[in-house]
Amino acid sequence: MKRSMKFIAAFLLLPCVATAQVTDSIQQYGRGISFNMKESTVAGAMATSEQISHKTSIDPSNSLYGLIPGLQVLQNGGYAWDDGATLYIRGVGTSNSSTPLILVDGFEREISSLTVQEIESVTVLKDAASLALYGIRGANGVVYIKTKRGAVHAPVINFGYEFNFSTPNRLPDFVDGYTYAQALNEGMKNDGLSPRYSQRELDAFRDQTYPEFYPNVDWWDEALRDHAYGNNVNFSISGGGERVQYYVQLNYLNNLGIYQPTEENDGYSTQLKYSKMNIRTNLDIKVSNTTKVKLNLLGVFSENNRPQSDISDVFGALYQVPSGAFPIKTSQDIWGGTTVYSNNPIANIAGSGYLRTQGRTLYADMSINQDLNFLLPGLSATVNVGYDSYGFYREGNVRTYAYQSAVKGWDGAADTYTKLREETDYEFSTYLQTMDTHFNFNTQVNYDRNWGEHKLNAVLLYSMDKKTGRDQNNKYAFMDVVAQGHYTYKNRYILDFALSGSASSVLEPGNRWGIFPSIGAGWILSEEDWLKSDNLNLLKLRASYGIAGRADFDANLYKYYFGSGNSYYFKDTPASQSGMKEYRIAVDGLTYEKSHKLNVGVDLMAWNKLSLTVDGYYDHRTDILVDGSGAISSVFGMTVPKRNDGIINSYGVDVAANWTDHIGDFTYQIGGQFSFARNEIIEMNEEYRPYDYLKRTGHSVGQIFGYEVEGIYQSQEEIDQRDVKQYLSDVRPGDLKFKDQNGDKRIDQYDQVALGYNETCPEIYYGFNVGAEYKGLGFTAYFQGAANYSKILDTKSVYRPLVSNNTISQYYWDNRWSESNPNGTLPRLTTQGSDNNYNTNSLWVADASFLKLRTLEVYYQLPEKWLKNIAFVKGIKIFGRGHDLFCVDGIDIADPESIGVAHPTMRQYAFGFNLKF
Repeated sequence: MKRSMKFIAAFLLLPCVATAQVTDSIQQYGRGISFNMKESTVAGAMATSEQISHKTSIDPSNSLYGLIPGLQVLQNGGYAWDDGATLYIRGVGTSNSSTPLILVDGFEREISSLTVQEIESVTVLKDAASLALYGIRGANGVVYIKTKRGAVHAPVINFGYEFNFSTPNRLPDFVDGYTYAQALNEGMKNDGLSPRYSQRELDAFRDQTYPEFYPNVDWWDEALRDHAYGNNVNFSISGGGERVQYYVQLNYLNNLGIYQPTEENDGYSTQLKYSKMNIRTNLDIKVSNTTKVKLNLLGVFSENNRPQSDISDVFGALYQVPSGAFPIKTSQDIWGGTTVYSNNPIANIAGSGYLRTQGRTLYADMSINQDLNFLLPGLSATVNVGYDSYGFYREGNVRTYAYQSAVKGWDGAADTYTKLREETDYEFSTYLQTMDTHFNFNTQVNYDRNWGEHKLNAVLLYSMDKKTGRDQNNKYAFMDVVAQGHYTYKNRYILDFALSGSASSVLEPGNRWGIFPSIGAGWILSEEDWLKSDNLNLLKLRASYGIAGRADFDANLYKYYFGSGNSYYFKDTPASQSGMKEYRIAVDGLTYEKSHKLNVGVDLMAWNKLSLTVDGYYDHRTDILVDGSGAISSVFGMTVPKRNDGIINSYGVDVAANWTDHIGDFTYQIGGQFSFARNEIIEMNEEYRPYDYLKRTGHSVGQIFGYEVEGIYQSQEEIDQRDVKQYLSDVRPGDLKFKDQNGDKRIDQYDQVALGYNETCPEIYYGFNVGAEYKGLGFTAYFQGAANYSKILDTKSVYRPLVSNNTISQYYWDNRWSESNPNGTLPRLTTQGSDNNYNTNSLWVADASFLKLRTLEVYYQLPEKWLKNIAFVKGIKIFGRGHDLFCVDGIDIADPESIGVAHPTMRQYAFGFNLKF
């Protein structure tokens, strides 16, 4: 499918429930500031607790795919406790970190610490009207998470249980031992070398005559079982009276991974295991008629277990070791290995001991609000204090396993077993891995008055935020002073203005403060007499402009760094003395990035059924910290410091729509969201390049550059007769043929051009869903996709076989060029590598566009009349869910979001129930 067709298809599939806007819902600005969504001027978008509840992932970020316009959520592989999604807001606007600021109830915290069940809403702030409030930390956007609270009603108890079952997605398919031996011989022949295996050894592989010496081990089948599973139990109670409202939650979840064998050792397991318990208490206390207190406490207790060999070691071996390299164990009951391969995949899992990490985290915050009407009508003051403590302790009982090689003795010679490494004793250790604290303090004064046709809300805020880690250079502090005003006239004309001063400790003393202004305006046309209609619930135009910043740099960049240098001789009797030298030059005039944001949007609601939001934006990012080597001559003689010279422009559109209706007892909804985000590098201190097509300036961040493939050389005669010569490495039949971009009749580094798109973040991101219910029986389906997205296919063994002693995938074997398969689409086999084939070129730059069915849920809510005879039970819901059930893409043999040597992404199934009392 052509990219243009994918763009059109994505737009036609637009509708979504992402914003779920209703005119009386609340739009969070953060900083303790929120307004009726009808009167908001910001480009904020929200997902509700009901929307994210359809996937109760270990990490709540994995519940956000395709829900919120402007929020790109990209899947990652990894441990079950460490596979949180990558989040971007409106794409990538800087060449440095584009991670948004995550706030939980107004305090910076990790989204992974939460459970899906305790989240009330997730709001994404995208424009200057809200982000200027965050000053030097607002440029990349804000994800504002609000947790659930109590209300004035009788106690409501909810209990839920969910059993999760998951299977690996798209595992690579590697060749058997016999095919690998053939491939290795073929590769060596192509390299002009003698074959590694004789014909009788090939026969032994094929017939499995001597499996200990010529084995055929399916390492993936031996190392991984076909499923992981876990449980998720949740209990909550909420309610309260006029004085105290409460929300209390207890959640326990666990997960058992896909490794095997893991129970080979007495006393411990080497399985990937994870468990977490969250205990939350949110209290709202009315101390007096003028004083209110909010108290939030969250304790998180977690534990994970894995082999001493890290996930990169295990999967690195699985992607490297050939089926015919060695047996799992020799006949002498010692792990197999060779002088080439010391990384037995099964021994990495079962024979290296274990590591276990325990986490103890406390999040505590308190808010005191005092009504000051006795001083001035509409005046109030709030003090917020937060203190978080993170502690992670690791214990391990590890050893080095023994392994030996087994060599067949032919023609009457004895078989040879050679121990290549001895086993060591277990070594037990325990230590404090992390101990960090995070302190927040802010106080603000609010003024809220209505008079006649006028409304004014004004805020003056001071905030201090300090993080302290146990390691050197791991302390950060931020300070903000914010003034914000929100004015409404005749319930239809809205003005937001803000001015913040913001400072960061990573900047040089005396130059740590920045000023961040913004203005936002809105016009509610649907309140005009000439447009009022029962069918038109809301029509609002809005715009905003302002500046936000970013300064999450490494510490002490403004300081010179000295370290040990060469020795020198000193004194009358020369003696060697250790010297020092300048390692790093200080960044001169280090300052923060400045994001100049313009946003124009429209909100529409009609017939009480349709909601539509459209936003267009432009972001001009300046003072980006970039490499300074392109601006300073190499005769400088030292590593050149970075400079605040970078400029990147970003622009795009966010659209969200939803339609909800019912016909009698049948209700249905269809909705979707669509985002287009593109950036362009204006200045990056780029080094001199002789041709314009080589320049990175003018392209997007992460744009892929490489050679354009025109075909595969079929013979030495074709190589000799071509007037264009390749100078990357020796050219042989079966090598890729590249296009001469500059017409100089030679292929070298000056023939690289822009290929595909960037591989950091897709330019097009969309999601859509459909749901229906009839008398309690219903379903919901969430789809999510991406386009204008590229990936480099460079996974070893899959796309880079044999080189560095790697195995070979069935895909490569079937599609390789060879003398017997001249129509092969992939380059010849080689054991020594080739810069003609295994570089970045158009063959390996793949279109990573995809469409995934993220969630399909089928449920049944028992009718109330069935529950009348069940004491205390007010509701029962039974459900079954599937996640990542299929993916439509052009890569096929790998997940387009997880290319490389890593734990596979997982297809998940969940079955459970919810009880309400």
